[in-house]
Amino acid sequence: MPTTERLNPLSIELDPYNPRLSAEEEGSSQAQLIKIMIERFKIEELAASIIESGYLPFDPLVGYRDNDSVVVREGNRRIAVLKLLLEPSLAPARSQSRWRELSEALSDEDRAQIQGVDIQVYDDRNNIDLSTYLGFRHVTGPLKWPALEKAGFIAELVQQGWDYRRIGNRIGSYARHVERHYVAFQVVQQATALEIPGADIMSQRFGVLLRALQTPGIRNFLGMEYPDDPEQSREPVPPEREQEFQEFVRWTFGSDGLGPVVTDSRQLSDWGNILESAEAVAYLRRSSRPTFERAWFKSGGQARSIVDSLFLAADHLQEVVPLVSELTDNEDVKAGFRECARFFRQVLAYFPQIGEDYGLKVDD
Repeated sequence: MPTTERLNPLSIELDPYNPRLSAEEEGSSQAQLIKIMIERFKIEELAASIIESGYLPFDPLVGYRDNDSVVVREGNRRIAVLKLLLEPSLAPARSQSRWRELSEALSDEDRAQIQGVDIQVYDDRNNIDLSTYLGFRHVTGPLKWPALEKAGFIAELVQQGWDYRRIGNRIGSYARHVERHYVAFQVVQQATALEIPGADIMSQRFGVLLRALQTPGIRNFLGMEYPDDPEQSREPVPPEREQEFQEFVRWTFGSDGLGPVVTDSRQLSDWGNILESAEAVAYLRRSSRPTFERAWFKSGGQARSIVDSLFLAADHLQEVVPLVSELTDNEDVKAGFRECARFFRQVLAYFPQIGEDYGLKVDD
């Protein structure tokens, strides 16, 4: 169980392994973390709120003990703001004047209040209750992190030896959802380690990657599986598929100044079909600026689209047939049927044998 301690925010350290930090930012110094908070986490808005309404400790601050220090795990933005309001000189040089203004706008009463805040302190960073609390709150709970941050937190638990079911049970999720996040996170890590161009863009569009890897055709192209075993997913893409890995990143997310072939996440299912087509993949490889539409045509996608449209039209006509006999005098019904007949006649011209099968003939 944690202990509740009342501490000056200046004595509380920011978390250098906050899941919301990028891989390059992890392990940063306290001064660097302050700079990151100012530049990326919009903490000035939170400072303005505290100045306007006072510090309202509705959500608990949660941290862990690291030797003689207390490091915050839940509430990094709040602690960073309180530090800067109490000591504006902690800000980078170019931001100090702005934080000095904010600090001077703080009332004496509010300044006295924030010099001591309650924080729940666990014995260490990997305390199971602390990990469970953060997982429920930010992976499945009311204050969800973006997909990449969720996956990073899951990867941290895997590194501690947790399996997917245990993580799912603790944070209120399904094991298969946990695995999908972990595998996608490892794909980003693997692409970064291999220095694949576009890996950074893929990381920024992690939600698209997560959905892409649920498409069987894409996984087949990459030689990937979901083996229900974190150890087998440390490097999800096998070494013999490194070329396909590079191509997938370039075509799906863009790289080296080239835009992606996939321009809309709604195309991902069709993208899986394209990557399963040898003819379409050959086109993508030989073209300097391939297009999704051309690749879709090469994969036979146009034929599938026509088939889907024809069967949809047949379904609608099947619904109409039992009802139309009662509406033969309705002018709108006549007009609708006339349009169907017009287009049917045009299509039938390409399939005369089918017309003959049904006693229909289209004159030249």
